[in-house]
Amino acid sequence: MSTQFQLDFSGKRPAEVQEKIADGMRRADAHADPQWRHFCDACVLAAARKKLEITSDDVLTEMESLPRPPTTHALAALGPVMKRGWEMGILAPTEKVVRSERPEKKGNYHKVWRSKVYAETRSEAKAS
Repeated sequence: MSTQFQLDFSGKRPAEVQEKIADGMRRADAHADPQWRHFCDACVLAAARKKLEITSDDVLTEMESLPRPPTTHALAALGPVMKRGWEMGILAPTEKVVRSERPEKKGNYHKVWRSKVYAETRSEAKAS
């Protein structure tokens, strides 16, 4: 007897799965250190001004470049940070994913985001 698999290529997860993901993101964001969240939001903008496409690795790199950056107990809160960057008009989602280059993340997948502020930053530099 063989098992028949059905694959959903629509890219949409069932509503109950989407709600569980959203709930997990809300909880991760709510439990992150408030100062860390604010600094991360600024780091999203900083990374997006430097590169056309970014991942959460780029945001962490920006955060680590700060003197005495705040920390949080779980980096799961980076998902909500990136989503907030989208809601603020800094980022746009792409269909791309890449493996993390950070050793501590052991190659896990990261969504690639397109910067909506990179081009205007370059235009400002040319105008000066």
